[in-house]
Amino acid sequence: MARSFKAKQSFHVPARTGKGFPVRKGDLIRITDLHGQQPVDFWAINRRDLGEYLSCEHTKPSIEKLYPGQGDSAYTTHRRPIVTVLEDRSPGQHDMQFAACDKWRYKELGVKGKHASCTDNFHAALKSLKLRLPFTPQPWNLFTNFFINPDGTFAVKAPDTKPGDSIILRADMDSYVVVSACPQDMNLTCGGNPTDIQVEIGR
Repeated sequence: MARSFKAKQSFHVPARTGKGFPVRKGDLIRITDLHGQQPVDFWAINRRDLGEYLSCEHTKPSIEKLYPGQGDSAYTTHRRPIVTVLEDRSPGQHDMQFAACDKWRYKELGVKGKHASCTDNFHAALKSLKLRLPFTPQPWNLFTNFFINPDGTFAVKAPDTKPGDSIILRADMDSYVVVSACPQDMNLTCGGNPTDIQVEIGR
């Protein structure tokens, strides 16, 4: 059964762009893949201490999993829950292994000139909030099908999400949240075609 959700804010995030917004402890964050096969880079930062933020490397030992599932939390650099997965109406592919795409990744993949990236989207979103970080934390890559093989190799596969698939996270502390509708079009990360996402804040 779907969780009751009453949206008080809604953000349409076009393909290849990002958005930043504040949330309060207890707020619910619903992220929807509108067209299917669209990953979302997700960051959360403690509003009272920008040095405490969602950390993939701290989350994995805390939950003893490669990434959180329904009922699990993502943890901060101070090993405290910052968001918890309340409902996952998607195939449950939420990578915590990969850094955000950046200009150097696109150069590595053969891009000539400028290309939108999740790293640029992250810092632009922070700037819109009048914030700045001198580095890019590793994001939690929602709806992202980076498949890890038993021998330790991995494959970049297209996500299995369908139009309308979503995840609901609960904010466990007052935070700044940033999302990026990943612009990766040089492999199958976005199924070859980056598309829009929807973010709603509610209770």
